[in-house]
Amino acid sequence: MKRDGTVISFINMKGGVGKTTLCIGTGEYLANFLNKKVLMIDVDPQFNATQSLMGVYNRVDEYLDTFLKKNMTIRKLFENTTSVYEPNEYAKAEDVIVKLDDNLDIICGNINLIFDDNSKDNSRTKRIRKFIRDNNLKDVYDFILIDCPPTISFYTDASLMASDYYIVPNRIDRYSSLGITSLQSVIKRLVDEEELSIKLLGIIYTMVDENLTQKTQEIKESFETEESVKDLYIFKSKTSYVRDLLVGYNENISSKYQKSRRDIELVCLELIARVEVGDNE
Repeated sequence: MKRDGTVISFINMKGGVGKTTLCIGTGEYLANFLNKKVLMIDVDPQFNATQSLMGVYNRVDEYLDTFLKKNMTIRKLFENTTSVYEPNEYAKAEDVIVKLDDNLDIICGNINLIFDDNSKDNSRTKRIRKFIRDNNLKDVYDFILIDCPPTISFYTDASLMASDYYIVPNRIDRYSSLGITSLQSVIKRLVDEEELSIKLLGIIYTMVDENLTQKTQEIKESFETEESVKDLYIFKSKTSYVRDLLVGYNENISSKYQKSRRDIELVCLELIARVEVGDNE
Protein backbone atom coordinates (compact mmCIF):
# COMPACT_ATOMS: atom_id res chain seq x y z
CA MET A 1 0.00 0.00 0.00
CA LYS A 2 1.47 3.31 -1.11
CA ARG A 3 1.00 6.07 1.46
CA ASP A 4 1.44 9.83 1.44
CA GLY A 5 3.58 10.33 4.51
CA THR A 6 3.99 13.46 6.58
CA VAL A 7 7.22 14.32 8.42
CA ILE A 8 6.80 16.20 11.70
CA SER A 9 9.51 17.46 14.06
CA PHE A 10 8.71 17.82 17.76
CA ILE A 11 10.90 20.66 18.97
CA ASN A 12 11.35 23.39 21.54
CA MET A 13 14.56 25.22 22.36
CA LYS A 14 13.59 25.03 26.03
CA GLY A 15 14.04 21.77 27.92
CA GLY A 16 11.65 20.23 30.44
CA VAL A 17 8.51 20.77 28.37
CA GLY A 18 7.57 17.12 27.86
CA LYS A 19 8.74 17.05 24.23
CA THR A 20 9.82 13.41 24.09
CA THR A 21 6.83 12.16 26.07
CA LEU A 22 4.51 13.94 23.66
CA CYS A 23 6.41 12.70 20.61
CA ILE A 24 6.46 9.01 21.53
CA GLY A 25 2.94 9.17 22.98
CA THR A 26 1.67 10.59 19.69
CA GLY A 27 3.56 8.05 17.59
CA GLU A 28 2.48 5.06 19.68
CA TYR A 29 -1.17 6.15 19.69
CA LEU A 30 -1.26 6.83 15.95
CA ALA A 31 0.23 3.39 15.31
CA ASN A 32 -1.55 1.20 17.84
CA PHE A 33 -4.94 2.90 18.17
CA LEU A 34 -5.51 4.76 14.88
CA ASN A 35 -3.90 2.18 12.58
CA LYS A 36 -1.35 4.58 11.10
CA LYS A 37 2.03 3.37 9.92
CA VAL A 38 4.58 5.36 11.96
CA LEU A 39 8.36 5.76 11.95
CA MET A 40 9.97 7.41 14.98
CA ILE A 41 13.39 9.04 14.45
CA ASP A 42 15.33 9.82 17.63
CA VAL A 43 17.76 12.66 16.85
CA ASP A 44 18.11 13.88 20.44
CA PRO A 45 21.51 12.83 21.88
CA GLN A 46 19.74 12.22 25.19
CA PHE A 47 17.96 9.37 23.30
CA ASN A 48 15.08 9.25 25.80
CA ALA A 49 12.61 8.23 23.09
CA THR A 50 14.78 5.22 22.31
CA GLN A 51 15.15 4.28 25.96
CA SER A 52 11.39 4.46 26.52
CA LEU A 53 10.41 2.45 23.46
CA MET A 54 13.16 -0.14 23.93
CA GLY A 55 11.83 -0.59 27.46
CA VAL A 56 8.21 -0.94 26.39
CA TYR A 57 9.04 -3.53 23.75
CA ASN A 58 11.63 -5.39 25.86
CA ARG A 59 14.48 -4.60 23.45
CA VAL A 60 16.95 -2.91 25.82
CA ASP A 61 19.50 -5.75 25.74
CA GLU A 62 19.19 -5.97 21.96
CA TYR A 63 19.77 -2.23 21.68
CA LEU A 64 22.94 -2.45 23.80
CA ASP A 65 24.29 -5.68 22.33
CA THR A 66 23.28 -5.31 18.68
CA PHE A 67 21.96 -1.94 17.56
CA LEU A 68 24.72 0.08 19.21
CA LYS A 69 27.57 -2.28 18.37
CA LYS A 70 26.51 -2.62 14.72
CA ASN A 71 25.77 1.10 14.45
CA MET A 72 22.11 0.51 13.65
CA THR A 73 21.25 3.97 14.96
CA ILE A 74 20.68 7.54 13.78
CA ARG A 75 24.45 8.08 13.90
CA LYS A 76 24.88 5.96 10.76
CA LEU A 77 22.92 8.53 8.72
CA PHE A 78 25.57 11.15 9.43
CA GLU A 79 28.66 9.03 8.72
CA ASN A 80 31.25 10.24 6.21
CA THR A 81 33.92 8.28 4.42
CA THR A 82 37.41 8.66 5.89
CA SER A 83 39.00 9.26 2.49
CA VAL A 84 38.43 12.16 0.11
CA TYR A 85 38.89 9.68 -2.75
CA GLU A 86 35.98 7.47 -1.72
CA PRO A 87 32.30 8.36 -2.17
CA ASN A 88 30.06 8.32 0.87
CA GLU A 89 28.04 5.16 1.37
CA TYR A 90 24.64 6.33 2.55
CA ALA A 91 22.56 4.30 4.98
CA LYS A 92 19.74 2.20 3.60
CA ALA A 93 16.43 1.68 5.40
CA GLU A 94 17.30 -1.88 6.39
CA ASP A 95 20.56 -0.67 7.98
CA VAL A 96 18.90 1.43 10.68
CA ILE A 97 15.13 0.96 10.89
CA VAL A 98 14.02 -1.31 13.74
CA LYS A 99 10.54 -2.82 13.70
CA LEU A 100 8.80 -2.52 17.07
CA ASP A 101 5.23 -3.50 16.23
CA ASP A 102 3.01 -4.01 13.19
CA ASN A 103 2.61 -0.27 12.65
CA LEU A 104 5.51 1.20 14.63
CA ASP A 105 9.19 1.40 13.66
CA ILE A 106 12.10 3.42 15.03
CA ILE A 107 15.52 4.71 14.08
CA CYS A 108 17.20 4.54 17.47
CA GLY A 109 19.07 7.41 19.06
CA ASN A 110 22.70 7.29 20.14
CA ILE A 111 24.34 9.26 22.94
CA ASN A 112 27.55 9.34 20.90
CA LEU A 113 25.98 11.97 18.65
CA ILE A 114 27.45 14.47 21.09
CA PHE A 115 30.89 13.76 19.57
CA ASP A 116 29.75 14.56 16.02
CA ASP A 117 28.24 18.00 16.48
CA ASN A 118 31.47 19.88 15.72
CA SER A 119 31.45 18.97 12.03
CA LYS A 120 32.09 21.71 9.51
CA ASP A 121 30.44 19.61 6.76
CA ASN A 122 27.16 21.43 6.12
CA SER A 123 26.04 18.76 3.65
CA ARG A 124 25.29 16.48 6.58
CA THR A 125 22.32 18.67 7.53
CA LYS A 126 20.58 17.23 4.47
CA ARG A 127 21.15 13.59 5.45
CA ILE A 128 17.78 12.86 7.10
CA ARG A 129 15.92 14.43 4.20
CA LYS A 130 18.03 12.47 1.71
CA PHE A 131 17.52 9.22 3.66
CA ILE A 132 13.74 9.67 3.64
CA ARG A 133 13.71 10.52 -0.06
CA ASP A 134 16.17 7.86 -1.26
CA ASN A 135 14.31 5.11 0.60
CA ASN A 136 10.85 6.35 -0.45
CA LEU A 137 9.79 6.39 3.19
CA LYS A 138 6.84 8.72 2.57
CA ASP A 139 5.37 5.90 0.49
CA VAL A 140 5.85 3.47 3.39
CA TYR A 141 4.69 5.52 6.41
CA ASP A 142 1.69 7.73 7.19
CA PHE A 143 3.74 9.69 9.74
CA ILE A 144 7.45 10.12 10.35
CA LEU A 145 7.94 11.77 13.74
CA ILE A 146 11.31 13.26 14.71
CA ASP A 147 12.29 13.85 18.33
CA CYS A 148 14.67 16.82 18.08
CA PRO A 149 17.32 18.09 20.49
CA PRO A 150 16.26 21.11 22.63
CA THR A 151 19.33 23.02 21.40
CA ILE A 152 20.61 24.74 18.29
CA SER A 153 22.79 22.18 16.49
CA PHE A 154 23.25 20.70 13.08
CA TYR A 155 20.98 17.84 14.23
CA THR A 156 18.22 20.39 14.78
CA ASP A 157 18.80 21.80 11.30
CA ALA A 158 18.85 18.30 9.79
CA SER A 159 15.54 17.42 11.46
CA LEU A 160 13.78 20.60 10.40
CA MET A 161 15.12 20.40 6.84
CA ALA A 162 13.59 16.93 6.54
CA SER A 163 10.21 18.00 7.92
CA ASP A 164 6.95 19.13 6.39
CA TYR A 165 5.71 20.47 9.73
CA TYR A 166 6.90 21.07 13.26
CA ILE A 167 5.08 20.93 16.61
CA VAL A 168 6.13 22.93 19.65
CA PRO A 169 5.37 21.25 23.01
CA ASN A 170 5.11 23.98 25.59
CA ARG A 171 4.74 24.04 29.36
CA ILE A 172 2.96 27.01 30.90
CA ASP A 173 5.57 28.99 32.83
CA ARG A 174 7.02 32.49 32.83
CA TYR A 175 9.84 31.51 30.46
CA SER A 176 7.64 29.84 27.84
CA SER A 177 8.17 32.44 25.15
CA LEU A 178 11.98 32.21 25.27
CA GLY A 179 12.11 28.80 23.60
CA ILE A 180 9.52 29.86 21.02
CA THR A 181 11.47 33.01 20.10
CA SER A 182 14.73 31.08 19.69
CA LEU A 183 13.02 28.43 17.61
CA GLN A 184 11.34 30.92 15.31
CA SER A 185 14.75 32.48 14.62
CA VAL A 186 16.17 29.07 13.66
CA ILE A 187 13.18 28.33 11.42
CA LYS A 188 13.40 31.71 9.69
CA ARG A 189 17.10 31.23 9.00
CA LEU A 190 16.54 27.81 7.47
CA VAL A 191 13.56 28.96 5.41
CA ASP A 192 15.56 31.89 4.04
CA GLU A 193 18.82 30.03 3.42
CA GLU A 194 17.49 26.66 2.29
CA GLU A 195 14.16 27.79 0.78
CA LEU A 196 12.21 25.38 2.98
CA SER A 197 8.43 25.19 2.99
CA ILE A 198 8.16 23.83 6.55
CA LYS A 199 5.04 24.95 8.44
CA LEU A 200 4.11 25.19 12.11
CA LEU A 201 1.42 22.64 12.92
CA GLY A 202 0.87 24.25 16.30
CA ILE A 203 1.86 24.73 19.92
CA ILE A 204 0.66 22.03 22.33
CA TYR A 205 0.39 22.74 26.04
CA THR A 206 1.88 19.91 28.10
CA MET A 207 1.72 18.79 31.73
CA VAL A 208 -1.24 21.06 32.41
CA ASP A 209 -2.82 20.94 35.87
CA GLU A 210 -6.52 20.11 35.90
CA ASN A 211 -7.38 23.40 37.58
CA LEU A 212 -5.15 26.32 36.66
CA THR A 213 -4.35 28.72 39.46
CA GLN A 214 -5.03 32.39 38.83
CA LYS A 215 -1.28 32.99 38.50
CA THR A 216 -0.88 30.20 35.93
CA GLN A 217 -3.86 31.48 33.99
CA GLU A 218 -2.29 34.95 33.91
CA ILE A 219 1.01 33.48 32.66
CA LYS A 220 -0.88 31.57 29.94
CA GLU A 221 -2.74 34.68 28.80
CA SER A 222 0.45 36.73 28.82
CA PHE A 223 2.24 34.07 26.76
CA GLU A 224 -0.54 33.98 24.16
CA THR A 225 -0.36 37.74 23.66
CA GLU A 226 3.44 37.82 23.22
CA GLU A 227 4.52 39.29 19.88
CA SER A 228 6.26 36.02 18.91
CA VAL A 229 3.22 33.89 19.78
CA LYS A 230 -0.01 35.81 19.19
CA ASP A 231 -0.37 34.80 15.52
CA LEU A 232 0.59 31.15 16.01
CA TYR A 233 -1.88 28.25 16.18
CA ILE A 234 -2.35 26.75 19.64
CA PHE A 235 -3.92 23.29 19.83
CA LYS A 236 -7.26 23.09 21.59
CA SER A 237 -6.18 19.71 22.95
CA LYS A 238 -3.45 19.45 25.58
CA THR A 239 -1.77 16.92 27.82
CA SER A 240 -2.43 16.83 31.55
CA TYR A 241 -0.01 16.45 34.41
CA VAL A 242 -0.03 12.70 35.08
CA ARG A 243 2.59 11.86 37.67
CA ASP A 244 2.84 8.13 36.89
CA LEU A 245 3.46 8.94 33.22
CA LEU A 246 6.22 11.43 34.03
CA VAL A 247 8.07 9.09 36.39
CA GLY A 248 7.59 6.12 34.06
CA TYR A 249 5.63 3.97 36.49
CA ASN A 250 4.31 1.96 33.52
CA GLU A 251 6.78 3.33 30.98
CA ASN A 252 6.57 6.83 29.50
CA ILE A 253 3.75 5.96 27.10
CA SER A 254 0.60 8.07 27.25
CA SER A 255 -1.78 5.28 26.24
CA LYS A 256 -0.82 3.26 29.33
CA TYR A 257 -2.74 5.60 31.65
CA GLN A 258 -6.43 6.42 31.50
CA LYS A 259 -6.18 10.22 31.73
CA SER A 260 -3.22 10.64 29.42
CA ARG A 261 -4.74 8.17 26.92
CA ARG A 262 -7.73 10.44 26.45
CA ASP A 263 -5.43 13.45 26.16
CA ILE A 264 -3.23 11.87 23.50
CA GLU A 265 -6.26 10.67 21.56
CA LEU A 266 -7.52 14.24 21.25
CA VAL A 267 -4.03 15.50 20.35
CA CYS A 268 -3.70 12.89 17.60
CA LEU A 269 -7.12 13.62 16.14
CA GLU A 270 -6.42 17.34 16.08
CA LEU A 271 -2.97 16.70 14.60
CA ILE A 272 -4.47 14.66 11.75
CA ALA A 273 -7.06 17.37 11.09
CA ARG A 274 -4.36 20.06 11.08
CA VAL A 275 -2.24 18.10 8.60
CA GLU A 276 -5.24 17.69 6.31
CA VAL A 277 -5.86 21.44 6.41
CA GLY A 278 -2.17 22.24 5.87
CA ASP A 279 -1.83 19.85 2.95
CA ASN A 280 -4.77 21.51 1.22
CA GLU A 281 -3.57 25.09 1.66
